[in-house]
Parts: sequence; C-alpha cells; structure tokens
Amino acid sequence: MEEDAMDIDPAGDVETANIAKQKIINEEYKVWKKHAVFLYDLILSRALDWPTLTTQWFPDKVTPPGEGKSVHRLLLGTHTDEETKPNYLQIAHISIPENKANPEEFDEERGEIGGYGAGKKSQGEMSFKIEQKIDHPGEVNKARYMPQNPNIIATMCNDGRSMIFDRSKHSLQPSGTVNPQIELIGHTKEGFGLHWNPNVEGQIATASNDQTVKVWNIKDFTRDHKRMKAYRTFTHHSSVVNDLEFHHKFDWMLATVSDDRSLQILDLRQESPIKAVQAVEQAHSNVINCVAFNQGTDVLLATGSADRTIGIWDIRFLQQKLHVCESHKEPINKIEWHPFQKQVLASSSADRRVIYWDLSKCGEEQAPEDAEDGPPELLTRPHRNSMFIHGGHTDCVSDFSFNKNDPWLMCSAADDNLLQIWQPSKALVGKDTAGVALEQLEK
Repeated sequence: MEEDAMDIDPAGDVETANIAKQKIINEEYKVWKKHAVFLYDLILSRALDWPTLTTQWFPDKVTPPGEGKSVHRLLLGTHTDEETKPNYLQIAHISIPENKANPEEFDEERGEIGGYGAGKKSQGEMSFKIEQKIDHPGEVNKARYMPQNPNIIATMCNDGRSMIFDRSKHSLQPSGTVNPQIELIGHTKEGFGLHWNPNVEGQIATASNDQTVKVWNIKDFTRDHKRMKAYRTFTHHSSVVNDLEFHHKFDWMLATVSDDRSLQILDLRQESPIKAVQAVEQAHSNVINCVAFNQGTDVLLATGSADRTIGIWDIRFLQQKLHVCESHKEPINKIEWHPFQKQVLASSSADRRVIYWDLSKCGEEQAPEDAEDGPPELLTRPHRNSMFIHGGHTDCVSDFSFNKNDPWLMCSAADDNLLQIWQPSKALVGKDTAGVALEQLEK
C-alpha cells in the first residue's frame, strides 16, 4: 500500500487534467467555428498583443459619405507583464460595412465574417486599428468614459488608485510617462467596481477589495492639487465590494454587491456611511460579482454570482427574486442589459460564454424535448427553442459591451487575448413578440 501511495504524482494528475480540459476547449471551439456561418451576420476576431480586462463602445458613430461603412470607437486596456512591458489605456477605431458581408464568406481560418480582405467578395470589410495609447500605471482593471463627456475616462488601477484622463490632452502615441489629469486616492487595495453617475456630471463611484465604496465629484478638482480624495466613503459591506452601479433615473441611488453575498442599495442623500437603505443579506449562495439596473424600467435590476446564476429583482420588493436565470457552468462576472430591447439581458462567465436572455419568455411552457436545451428565457430562434450562446472564446470572458448605435452589435474580450466584435444573425435574434411582457414580470 505504501509503495502505491508513493507512486502517486499530484502534479502529473493536474497536468493530465489540464490537458484533457484544453482538449475539450479546442473541440468546442472547432464546433463553434463550424457553425459560425449560420450564427452570425458579422464577426471579427483580433488577437491583441496583451489581454484586456475591460472594453466599452464609445457612444459616437461616424459614417463617411460614399464609403459604405461606419466607424466606431472602442475603449480598451492592457494587462501585461509589468516587469518588462508597460501598460496602456487604448482607443481603437473599428470600420464596419453598412452592407454586412454574406455569411457564405466565412473565413474559417481567422474565424471571421466580413473581416479584413472580405471586401474582395462583398461590399465592404471590417478593419481594426489602435489609434491612441495613453500610459497607465499597471494593468487597467476597468475603464469607463463619462457619459456627459466621453473624452473624460476613468480607470481602476491594481494598487487601489483611480485615474482620470482627458484623452484630448494626450498624444496618440505614449510618451513613456504616466500623466493623468486627476488621481483619485483613498482605497488601500485594488478594485474593479467603477461607474459614472449618468445624472450628475463629474460624479463617480468606485468599489474596492478594501471593503469600501467611495464617491467622488471631479468638478471639485483644482489644478493646485492633482490628487483628490473622495467626499463620501461607505463601509456597509463586510467583505470585498465587487461592483456597483448608479440608477439611470434616480441620481441618489447606488446599488452595490460584494463577496459577503449581499445586494445593497445606497441613498446618497442619507448621512450614514455604514448602513444601506435596502439590503438583501443572502442574495445568492456564493459571492456576487456584478449588478446592473434595467434601463427600460425604474424598478428592475439584475445580479450575477459565482453560484452561476443571475437574479432578477424588483427594488420595491427585495424580499425575494422575481426570477433566476440558470445556464452558465462557471462563475458569472459581467451582466449588461440590451440598450434597445429592455427585456434582453446579456451575461458572461468564466465558462467562456456570452449568453443572451429574453426575460419576456420567463415561465413560458416548454415541450420536454425543448427543456433539455435550457430554459425558455435563453434567447431563441423565433418559434423555436434553440438557444443563442456566443462560444467564440477559449478562456474566461473578462468584459463585453453592447454597441449603442448598431442593434445587437457586441464586443467581447477574454483572457485568451482575443477581442471579438460580432452580431448574431437576425434569424436568431429577430423580434419575437410572444412571451411575458416585462411589465408583468415586475408584478
């Protein structure tokens, strides 16, 4: 028995398991590439020099006369080997043909429809180019532009600081010196929660691993003091605060989620820094990673958790969830509501997937054979129960963003260095009025 025990090699078992896991990932990716021609109207894959933990479409869109294309801008960061390579805040320009490429032109080698070179056969081609690089101190944990002025960009650093950049005051190429317009100080550990108040220009909230939430107003900044402290600090959570979001209508409302498994609602008009006005202490069975208010209603919000579920809540009745979405196989790290279809929610996970959910289908009856494919709220082909799941990544999806100018155009970034810009086939996400109205779900 002792000899058998000595023969066990834990390192070898781990290596064997990793090889088997990678083999499964590769096989799943091959299947995705094989079916991509039927799933997408447009897809562009780009291998970045370094992975980005953050991505966001800028709100603008330019359509040059007579060129048959639109130009969009994308906010990115880098996550490099800091000892040898510098990090940057990056802005990319993406050119997208107005007349989307024919799906039959799918380039299997690059995994693209309408990518570079497609113009030889179709009426246009997509292109991607990094137009501006701004020096950044360490990896960019998260970056978001200010809604009232997209030239103003906030970032979360890996040392607890937040940086405010005015991109119009920086050259297109890095200078080698980090020079933000404002440095927000106060957090003692790094964080990933960052959100601008859409109703109050200059107001921003940050969340950190130091268990605090801080609120700042950069309009209080003076040129004599480049470093700025928060004017409010909240200590209502008992563990790492992972994410937060201001309400799109009520400028005083801020939702926060944490490793302590609680969902909490802050009222910035209240003086207490230690107690939220609403709290659900055990909102999930594991840590909560993300939160998002529904932009189409005043009362709905969603939470995503390491328990692999999404909770749908009515902020008027937080005693219990309205609905639970289940399909991810690993922790959920990002959720975002569709900017035009208020019933549609997207989520990403460490399981390498981005999933679309149509909440108007909650509770819809299913045939037994359809139930095997997943719940009815997984966004389906009209009148059929085939789910839409983006499976183009081979590693954890770190962030994604809906384009606010082109319906269903999505950008997703993953730890595999891949940045993918994609638009599902209209046959899969075309309007389907059947199902439960979102207003009924609120009840």
